[in-house]
Amino acid sequence: MFDALFNDWVTWLIPIFAAIIGWGTNVVAVKMMFYPINFVGFAQPYLGWQGIVPRHAKALAARSTEIITEKLINLKTVFESFDAEQFSGNLDTAMDELTEQVIAETATKYAPEMWAKMPKPVQQQVKTMLRGEIQQVSVKILAEMGEQIEEIIDLKAIVVETAHRDRALIGEMFQTVGAQEFKFIKNSGAYFGLLFGIIQLFAWLAYSAWWVLPFFGFFVGYATNWLAIKLIFEPKEPKKFGPFTVQGLFHKRQAGVAKEFATMVSSEILNTENMVKKMSTGEAGEQLFGIVDRHVGEMIDRYAANPMFASLVPAGEWGNIRTELKQRVREELPKEGGFLYIFVGKAIDVYGELFSRMTELDSESFEGILRPAFQQDEWKLIVAGAVLGLGAGVLQVLYLFGDQLRG
Repeated sequence: MFDALFNDWVTWLIPIFAAIIGWGTNVVAVKMMFYPINFVGFAQPYLGWQGIVPRHAKALAARSTEIITEKLINLKTVFESFDAEQFSGNLDTAMDELTEQVIAETATKYAPEMWAKMPKPVQQQVKTMLRGEIQQVSVKILAEMGEQIEEIIDLKAIVVETAHRDRALIGEMFQTVGAQEFKFIKNSGAYFGLLFGIIQLFAWLAYSAWWVLPFFGFFVGYATNWLAIKLIFEPKEPKKFGPFTVQGLFHKRQAGVAKEFATMVSSEILNTENMVKKMSTGEAGEQLFGIVDRHVGEMIDRYAANPMFASLVPAGEWGNIRTELKQRVREELPKEGGFLYIFVGKAIDVYGELFSRMTELDSESFEGILRPAFQQDEWKLIVAGAVLGLGAGVLQVLYLFGDQLRG
């Protein structure tokens, strides 16, 4: 046995090949999780492949959303102490602009000559009165929005719709959050492969049958994938083994993962743009603008009954003013930098809520952030690694020891 070890240098390549097989199969396994984004092959999903994450993007997003909405961000809790009057101070610029628009929609449009002849101090008095009225209306709107925030901003729908619209984005989220874990999977394949390769070497020296290397190639491909995934998540809690403390890599990085996850979700998924778009369209938009229309309508009624304003605008034009002003408000509120952008950006600290709560999650809930990406068709990755390892073992036999076996 040992004569072959010292006389045939090719034998020393067995552990090296095992390390390469372990590394290569794990790299392929990681790639198969995320690519290709769209199905490639025939008779989908049977003859071909689509990355596990993009294939299950919607389901994965839904599972992640359950954790986000149930464990990390509870809008009802966030808005329990919401002070609409105090918050309205953030809207000074937006309310100043809206005051000018209301003046443009009423006085300068329906009574231009009367407005132009009005003394500047009187014009300013009208603007000041209107500005105060708009602030009061804004406070009432904000208060109702706070009370109905879970209906107006459907976080789950935002995440799921984003995943459906951009399958690659969910893959990016998992790759960003689990960057260290996926790096570990790739590198550990080489370490475990080398270790198994040493065992394989002595097995080959003891019994040089043609099937030994393919069998060990299959085993190395299978075991390195399985072990890498296992070590990422197990054990959940720190465990001491003599002088050593062992914990699953993902759980050990909880604070770092929380930061990466909060950054990714707050900037790419639950960002201001996506939330404003969701709350200003569909059923949520109708509910939101129903609140706005009601309070704006009440404001117009008060001004129509005010003698000074009634003298400025012909009685028959108040209906047109009502329609045009409501439409103008609907157009202005969702604009970038407008009322809704300020509301979402200032009232909801998505990053802060995600980060602070995620660092305090129990291990089971925390694991649910990344684990679903592996659980979807995980066995296929392990089997694919085994098959690739088997193929590499066959090539190893043919090219390194083919002559020896034939002899």
